Amino acid sequence: MSNIMFTEKKTKSTLSKALALGMVATSVSFGAQTATADAAKIENTNTTSTYKTQTSKTGIVTAYALNIRKGPSTSYERIGSLAEGQKVTVTSTASNGWYKIKTSSGKVGYVSPKYLKVSTTEADKDDKDDNENTHKGTYVVKTYTKISKVGRVSVSSLNLRTGPSTSYSKKGSLHKGYVVGIVKQYSNGWYEVKLKGGKKGCVDGSYLKITSGTSSDLKNGSSSSTGKEDNNDGTVSSSKVQAVINMVKRQVGKPYVYGAAGPNSFDCSGLTYYCYKNAAGITLNRSSAAQASNGRYVSKSELKPGDLIFFNSGTNRIRHVGMYVGNGQFIHAPSPGKSVKYENLYSSYYVKGYVTARRIIG
Repeated sequence: MSNIMFTEKKTKSTLSKALALGMVATSVSFGAQTATADAAKIENTNTTSTYKTQTSKTGIVTAYALNIRKGPSTSYERIGSLAEGQKVTVTSTASNGWYKIKTSSGKVGYVSPKYLKVSTTEADKDDKDDNENTHKGTYVVKTYTKISKVGRVSVSSLNLRTGPSTSYSKKGSLHKGYVVGIVKQYSNGWYEVKLKGGKKGCVDGSYLKITSGTSSDLKNGSSSSTGKEDNNDGTVSSSKVQAVINMVKRQVGKPYVYGAAGPNSFDCSGLTYYCYKNAAGITLNRSSAAQASNGRYVSKSELKPGDLIFFNSGTNRIRHVGMYVGNGQFIHAPSPGKSVKYENLYSSYYVKGYVTARRIIG
């Protein structure tokens, strides 16, 4: 009986040792795999963390046109372009500083960091800003961190709104001579402005005379949150600028004819000549190149409805003109066989061919 018990104890002891050895062997044999799995897990965690941080970065184009390339230098193939003020998501940064970006349409590529202003705000804040800035195709062209430009109201009454278009609610009215600070400039010609008392709102920039200035230049006027609203969102119905814009819009659909200046057909400079002469009593030069000396220069980022914009049509000189009408659009008489039409100023063809702009009134 004792022999049996001894044998049983010995067997259990041997089995325990064997199992113990087996467990150790298992631990050793799978140790490398376990370590690898842990590293992969850490790597994946880091990748996810990096991705979240990177996708919270938004870049805004500061050049008139910024090439998107297949790789992080100018030696790589060009695969597209971005217009001034356009927003993109920055997903990573190459060792030479170039940004890997993704556009709203899903295009992925690389751009030079010299012409992309990158913010590091949180993703949810960016999403909020994107929703605000892309309302009806509108986006912020420039933000002023301090007051360096001011605008003087040039019409009898100008509506102050909660956002950069007439679809936003009215906050009040600004009267002629009121001086406000420029906070943001939008692609459709609207501005976010700051009043002397600190109140902010958005106005149509067509009715501000913009000059350099500081916060000390802000001038209080009578501002009312009630009262009769002017026709066409704070504009004066007799405004020459608005009359010219209305005139050019009425010509859409009429045929292009070389040398024609209305009323039934137009070439490019004939269209702008006709509208300014008949709607505002202003006689422009007759050719597109000559019209580029009329009025005063304005930068592309400061375009307002009614401004004339000029293109080179693939040559080394001005060959074409159209009229900017806001929201990134212009109206022109394109070429023989076509009719007066709206065009996207920020399409690749017109970004490439853009030369300059002139303001005829104001």
